[in-house]
Amino acid sequence: MIDGRAEEYSQLSVEPIVLADEVNLYVYQNAHYVWLAYDYPPGSYGTLDMHLLTETLATPLNLHVSAQLGQWTVGDTLSRPQTPTSDRWWNHIGWISNPLWANGIDTLTYTVPQYNLKNGEAREIQLSKAHFGRGIYKVRLYVNAIKDRDGHFYSLVYPSDSTYLQITVQ
Repeated sequence: MIDGRAEEYSQLSVEPIVLADEVNLYVYQNAHYVWLAYDYPPGSYGTLDMHLLTETLATPLNLHVSAQLGQWTVGDTLSRPQTPTSDRWWNHIGWISNPLWANGIDTLTYTVPQYNLKNGEAREIQLSKAHFGRGIYKVRLYVNAIKDRDGHFYSLVYPSDSTYLQITVQ
């Protein structure tokens, strides 16, 4: 279940892949879905741009997760949403993730109402095998807004070189 938690992956005996200090990636699949999940330190946002290429995709897709979900072809800046209110958001097909959750609107401390955001303990992405097929999935993760022990935010790319994480999807 996509619930913003990652404890079920250890219960499923999934070995974590260490991405950074306090950031671990978990990959799991069953007959119908593939899950990628990563945890992050408290106070992090852990937003994501995930490049995905499968044997059924003609070109790689960028799957975006922040306070909104969206997808577009990697490198196609015209199909990418240009504003937070763009109709190009929420166009995800064959996948789901836990975004940053809206947690009310602050109308008391700001002159203009501001959303309060709440985050899960982990970011989870569920991919449908019926949509993306089986075979080799090539994945690159661009994870943003991770808070280090000194309170500074940083981003990471995994794999850190120009290769892709390859997942054999059965």
